[in-house]
Amino acid sequence: MRIAAAVLAGAVLALLTSFGVVRVVTTSEKDPVAKPLYNYGTR
Repeated sequence: MRIAAAVLAGAVLALLTSFGVVRVVTTSEKDPVAKPLYNYGTR
């Protein structure tokens, strides 16, 4: 019984972790900002 509970808990944790990783990856795929990092003024 304990083994079955441990397997079930491990499967749930693995599913939640994979869902979280996929969510982070998909939200970080935005277009990069095309602005320069520093404003050096006119040259």
